[in-house]
Amino acid sequence: MPLLHRLGLAQKFLVLGAIALIMVVVPLGLYFQKTVAEIEVLNREQSSTKAVFALNKVVQFTQSHRGLSAGALNGNAALAQRRPGMRDKVVQNMGTLDAELKHLGASEHVMALWNDVSQRWTTLEQGVSSAQLKSAESTQLHGQLISRLLVLNEEILGEFGLSLDPKADAYFLIQASLVNMPLLAENLGILRAQGTGFLSQNSLTPEDRGGLKALNRRVLDLQGEMFRNLRRATDNNPGMKAALAARAEASRATVDKTLAVADQALISATDINYPAAEYLDEFTRTIDGLFEFNALAMGSLAEALEVRVSDLRRTEYLVLALQLVGLLGAVALALAFVRSITGPVAQAVVVASAVASGDLTVDVPVYGSNELGQLMRAMLTMRDHLSKVVTQVRQGSEGVATASAEIAQGNHDLSARTEQQASALEQTASSMEELGATVKQNADSARQANQLAVSASTVAVKGGEVVGQVVETMKDINASSRKISDIIGVIDGIAFQTNILALNAAVEAARAGEQGRGFAVVASEVRSLAGRSADAAKEIKYLINASVERVEQGSALVDQAGVTMTEVVSSIRSVTDIMGEISAASNEQAMGVSQVGEAVTQMDQTTQQNAALVEEMAAAASSLKSQSQELVQVVAAFRLGGASTKALGYRG
Repeated sequence: MPLLHRLGLAQKFLVLGAIALIMVVVPLGLYFQKTVAEIEVLNREQSSTKAVFALNKVVQFTQSHRGLSAGALNGNAALAQRRPGMRDKVVQNMGTLDAELKHLGASEHVMALWNDVSQRWTTLEQGVSSAQLKSAESTQLHGQLISRLLVLNEEILGEFGLSLDPKADAYFLIQASLVNMPLLAENLGILRAQGTGFLSQNSLTPEDRGGLKALNRRVLDLQGEMFRNLRRATDNNPGMKAALAARAEASRATVDKTLAVADQALISATDINYPAAEYLDEFTRTIDGLFEFNALAMGSLAEALEVRVSDLRRTEYLVLALQLVGLLGAVALALAFVRSITGPVAQAVVVASAVASGDLTVDVPVYGSNELGQLMRAMLTMRDHLSKVVTQVRQGSEGVATASAEIAQGNHDLSARTEQQASALEQTASSMEELGATVKQNADSARQANQLAVSASTVAVKGGEVVGQVVETMKDINASSRKISDIIGVIDGIAFQTNILALNAAVEAARAGEQGRGFAVVASEVRSLAGRSADAAKEIKYLINASVERVEQGSALVDQAGVTMTEVVSSIRSVTDIMGEISAASNEQAMGVSQVGEAVTQMDQTTQQNAALVEEMAAAASSLKSQSQELVQVVAAFRLGGASTKALGYRG
């Protein structure tokens, strides 16, 4: 999500903390809401117990009023005197109940039911006071009124949550004391009223006796149900058992004793003569004892409800305190966690930024062995490795720069030499072409020499014939040589005379002085030439004589030459054969030279291509040199570790 990418770690942890706080606050709020609701329910139950207690008092006194009214209406003056006091108690407790219901804010249904009870009571009391009702009618109307009061009791228990209390001890105690006990007291009250009436009349019909037996069984059933619920309540609350067990057994014994009185005085009696007042007082004491036990039970109920309220409040305060302590601890830990995370992360960011800017001298102190400690160690390892790499790259780049410069220079030299080699190969190719032409010419010349050798062989044969002719000619030359010797003698005489004339001319030139210097030089040269001519004439004469001798010798040699010419002819034939072989070899040599020329041409082309590649390599070497220099400059931007290493500290 882009938003998460824009949030810092502290902000992210703050969001997580807010979410965690919401996750804690919402359940905590629901818990407190539930607890407050439970406390409110318990407070309403506690408050409603006062109204229920007042209602039970109304029931109690109404039941007593019913018995007194039955006696008074049957003519019992003593009971008639006690009735107004009981009426006042009923009215007083009805006022208390009315105030409690209004204080509790009872529903319209409950108030309507209560108003109906009040109207019924007013009508009933007026009928009894004016003696307009008979005893049986009074008893019936009192029973209906009490039934309405018991219905009102159930409505109050239901409206204020007493009838559905979630705790077993309170629920069964409410059932025993506020449901079963009023019914038990009502049936005892009916038994009291009817029995008082029967005893006041001193008469009991079989039907009435059967009705009393049914009431007796009903009382026993209600008593059993009441004490079963009471046992269930005390089993779930030992405190209740300690407070109520003894009094409950006493109440049970009192009820059993009262029922025995009813059986003795009415149900099983043959004579109906038991004192009505004693019968009434016996039942009244029992019923009052039940209501006293009921008051004690309601006290235990109020105490149990108060204990529950206190427990809820104490638990509420404890949970709140624990939550606050946990929240403060969580905040402290969260701050510590955030600092322990954001600090090293911020430090790592600083280190990474320094490394990114080329500063490899920054130092990172490492704390702990968790993931952030591993991150810091990785940063140190990265820095060290990067420092080594940069050092190696710097050294390598400097070496590459030097090597590239040398390569560029070497490529430049190689390019020049390659160009020279290409030029030399080009010249070689041209020379090979010329050599090929020369070899071809040599082959042609060899063929011609072969032909000439064949011709020479023919000529040599003819030469033998010519040698014979040369012998004759040599003889003629010998005769001519003698004639030349005579002519040389004449030339020698002329040279002598020229020498004398030149000597005379030199003498005359000497006499002439400076003007005759040039002429003297010429005369001297003429004299020198004349001397040389004389010497030459002598030498020629000598040579001619020697030539005559040699001609004679030549004649002999010519004879020998004839023999030799025969041998020469044979040799020339051999030469002719050799020249044929030379001609064939020259042809093969011409073909080889042609192939060498083609190879040299290909070498010339390859060399030119190599020259182009060398130029490209030279350009690449120059580019490499520039790039290596740039790399040296780039690597120079990194500051490597040393004595000036900077340390970044974090104490978290």
